Amino acid sequence: MSHESTSGLLSSDPLISLLERAHVTRSSLIRVTGSSGLSAMLWLCRHGYEQVGYLRPGAGPHEQPDALIVAHTCDEATLADLLVTGPHVREGGALVFQSPLPRVLAFRADPIHRLLKEHGYAVEECHHGQRRELHVARRLHLAPLKKAA
Repeated sequence: MSHESTSGLLSSDPLISLLERAHVTRSSLIRVTGSSGLSAMLWLCRHGYEQVGYLRPGAGPHEQPDALIVAHTCDEATLADLLVTGPHVREGGALVFQSPLPRVLAFRADPIHRLLKEHGYAVEECHHGQRRELHVARRLHLAPLKKAA
């Protein structure tokens, strides 16, 4: 059953719940990127998020937001490029994105999780759907950003 938040909006939406668990509030500095970024930005604004903006992948200098939502599915190569070229969240900030389901894990680590760890992120949540995984990763404190070669 849904309940109303202090803003009067229904808060039963799974994305709103996910953002709350990631400590992303309606006053957090949120940036979206990706091919569906405009739609994601408008959705967040309609749901009461106050400081939402769009950043192009690989764009030049920008403020480091509290949360970055990637509004397209990232395979390993796309995520690697994003983690190197940006945009980036601040230390302690949350990165929210989808990836294709890993093919076979057997006894190996998920390549997306390994890549996040290599770039200074810790996976906080990973939800498996029928065709995709939804990830919430936190940028660790004192984690240096890797530069493009």
